[in-house]
Amino acid sequence: MRVKNQAKNILCIGAVLALLAWTVHTILAEQTPGQLAAALLSADWRILLLGLPLMALFLCCEAKATHSILRRLGCPQSFRRCVYYSCTGFFFSTITPSATGGQPAQVLAMNRDGTPATSGALDMLLVTIGYNTAAMGWGLFALFTAGGLTERLGGRVGLLLGLGLAIFALLDAAMFLFLFLPGPAKRLLHGCIALVARVYPALDRAALEEKADEHLAEYRRGADLIRRAPELLARVVGLSALQLACSYAMPYVVYRAFGLSGFSLWEVMALQALCAIAVGYLPLPGSAGAAESVFLRGFLLVYGEALVAPAMILSRTLNCYLVLMATAGILAVGRTVRRSARKAQPEQDASVPNPEPAPVERAS
Repeated sequence: MRVKNQAKNILCIGAVLALLAWTVHTILAEQTPGQLAAALLSADWRILLLGLPLMALFLCCEAKATHSILRRLGCPQSFRRCVYYSCTGFFFSTITPSATGGQPAQVLAMNRDGTPATSGALDMLLVTIGYNTAAMGWGLFALFTAGGLTERLGGRVGLLLGLGLAIFALLDAAMFLFLFLPGPAKRLLHGCIALVARVYPALDRAALEEKADEHLAEYRRGADLIRRAPELLARVVGLSALQLACSYAMPYVVYRAFGLSGFSLWEVMALQALCAIAVGYLPLPGSAGAAESVFLRGFLLVYGEALVAPAMILSRTLNCYLVLMATAGILAVGRTVRRSARKAQPEQDASVPNPEPAPVERAS
């Protein structure tokens, strides 16, 4: 199993490096390093600084959703700790394929603060439902708003977009099915497991069905929570929509930083939403390589040949790489503080003198 995981990681890293190498080759085939640097320096850095509060709000939106859910579950945490969980999720989602490491890391961080793992998992479930629902909403909005810009995606990017929308829609429908129709969902899951077991007889069908039932139990807990607090899901979806808006607005910040005009904020955000959906399901850490390539193709009409590559570099730096470094720093500080607190605890316990035994009275 360990060798298989290592091979998978090596394959993933190789794919990322190949895509990044292709992206760099594409950029340098059109512009010299000197031209690229001159274009980057021509951007108004005062406008680019607007991207920092946008990404801070991006992290805080998920933190607020987690803060609301944990309070409803009866295991509240401070908003500051919820921001830490959000930073944990962003960091590990960015460095792991298909963002698979983010939510387990968040559940572990919550558990260290005393939140039961079941409550942490339920929080992540509702956050995921909110995020996927908001992403689908943005995708539908983009299809009607971007207008002729969607035709510019075309070809392979258009294929990725169609596949991405289909996957997001399927996942969203499945999650709502599991959430509100547990009976049909259980029959569907067990039927799929039985079908797979026929193709691969070596699979442990009973173990898979048991694990499926455990997941369905989490969905039932989520459904019960939503019935008790129906406004909670709407709040989580709204916060997720605002979170995505912060990320989708970043190319427009760069657009204005270059002094460009002609395309509205909504058009640029819609195009970025479509590009994000096109690469969101790919099993690559942070969609590295693929996101850059799709941006170069999708935003060519918006920025023009001279500025599309510098715009891609600035956009990805603001909404991904810079936030990745910031969250890494926050996690490092958080771990250092926790480690120091653990070291100080035994010293405090040792400094407390043992109470002297009370004198024993002799019987007269």
